[in-house]
Amino acid sequence: MKTRTNFSRERVGVNHVRTIVENAGCFFKEVDLLYDVGHDASVVLVVDNHVHAKEIALQIKSGSSYVKSNQCRFPASSAHLDYWAKHDLLTLGVVYDPEEQVAYWVDLREESKARLRAPSGSGTSISFEKSAWNRFDRDQFSSILVPLLLGEAPLLSLDTACEWLNSAEMSTHHLGLRILCARHRQSIWTWQSIIGAFRARPLDALTAATPIAIARMLGHDDVGFHDIPQSVRGDAVALALDFGPDEIAKALALVEDSDFERPSLGYSMMPLWGMTVRSPQILASIMGSVRFDGEVRRRAAGLLGWYRNEPEWWRFWLRDGSDKTDRPSL
Repeated sequence: MKTRTNFSRERVGVNHVRTIVENAGCFFKEVDLLYDVGHDASVVLVVDNHVHAKEIALQIKSGSSYVKSNQCRFPASSAHLDYWAKHDLLTLGVVYDPEEQVAYWVDLREESKARLRAPSGSGTSISFEKSAWNRFDRDQFSSILVPLLLGEAPLLSLDTACEWLNSAEMSTHHLGLRILCARHRQSIWTWQSIIGAFRARPLDALTAATPIAIARMLGHDDVGFHDIPQSVRGDAVALALDFGPDEIAKALALVEDSDFERPSLGYSMMPLWGMTVRSPQILASIMGSVRFDGEVRRRAAGLLGWYRNEPEWWRFWLRDGSDKTDRPSL
C-alpha cells in the first residue's frame, strides 16, 4: 500500500500553518480529506483569550512547484474560483515555501472575484508577490493578519511602518500609510514621512489615500484627525503649507473626477485646496500652465471659480493663520 506521492509534502505546509495558528491562541479546524472541496481548514480568531465571531477558511499549498524567488502561484479551476468567490467564509490561500520554510498568504475571495469579472472567467493560476506584509509566520500572523481580518490596522512599529510607506510595492506602501495614520498619527515623524513620500513618489506610485491623509491632518470637520497634539499638528501643517503648484496639481490628478461636493474624494481634500492665503494663486498657476495635464488644469479652474463665487466659505479652510482681510481677491 502506498500513500499519495505528495501527501507528506502537503502535511509540511498544513502543519506549519497549524503551529502558527495554535501558538497564537486561535482555533485551527482541519477539514477531513473526504470533504476537501476547496478548503483545507478553517480558523476561529482568538485575541487575548477572547473568541471573536470571525472564522476564515484556508486553502494550503506546499512545495517548490508553487513558488519562485519573489512570487507564489496558486492553481485554481473555474469551479474553485466560483466556490471561493461565493463562499460565506473569507478564503485565504497559503503557499508554503520549503526552501525558505516560510509561508505567504493571498485573499482568494478577492482574487477569484476579479478573475470571474474578466471576460473568460476560466480557471487560472493565481500569482502573487512575496511581500513584507503577507508572510504567514508567527509574528506576522498576530501583528498583521489577525488585525486586518478584524478590520483593524496592523500592529507595527513606527520605523517599520515608515519603511513600508517608502516601498516600491504598492500594497506594502498603502499598508504602511494605513498603519501610520491609524497607529502613529500623533508623531511628527509620521507626517514628515507621509509628506516626504507624497512629494518624492511619482504619480503612478501614489493613490488618493496619501493626500487625503494630509488633508485629515490639516483638519477636516468630516474626516479630520482631531486627536493629534497641537504641537505636532503645528509642525506638520507648516510642512504642508509649503506646497506649491506641483504638489497641489499632483493631488488634483489623484481625484477620480471633478466632483468636489460632499462626500466626494475631492471634498475630502478641501483643506489642501484652500489651506493658505496663496491657494488662489496656486490654482491660477496650475490652470494657466501647459506643464500640467488638461484635466488637472480644468479641475484647478473649477476650484478657482468656486472660490471666486464663495470667498467667505473658502476662509473656513485656511490653515496658515492669515486674517480674512489678507485673503486675496482674484
